[in-house]
Amino acid sequence: MTALIVQTGASLVAVLFVAWLVGRIGLGADPRIEDEAHAIRLAEEAEAGFRAIEVGRDRAGFAAIVRNAEGRMMLLRAHGNFFAARPIDASVIGRLDKDFLTLTMPERTFGAVTLQLGKDAGMWASRMREIVRA
Repeated sequence: MTALIVQTGASLVAVLFVAWLVGRIGLGADPRIEDEAHAIRLAEEAEAGFRAIEVGRDRAGFAAIVRNAEGRMMLLRAHGNFFAARPIDASVIGRLDKDFLTLTMPERTFGAVTLQLGKDAGMWASRMREIVRA
């Protein structure tokens, strides 16, 4: 009987330790792009020399499009507990549906990203067309 109590207690301590460790290292977190400043910082960290001037942030904060003064754009999205960034060029397929802009990257593992940009979705879609012409 005593061995069973000790074993149960040890198991409970182990489970609590693993739960604490998972929280401590951030597993299971729900990363969001907090605001425009956060999106700009992520883009500038992703590519040296990229100086962002404008952000189209998804309403939920899962993704953002960031543009620099030269007109180059970058897509940011949540990827696990972190963020991934990819340049937007003519190989990216954009589809506008009212307040939503879906971007499909040529890199299949990155997947398609749908941003709810509200009234700004059309403006960002238009900028995508300018990249295709360039």
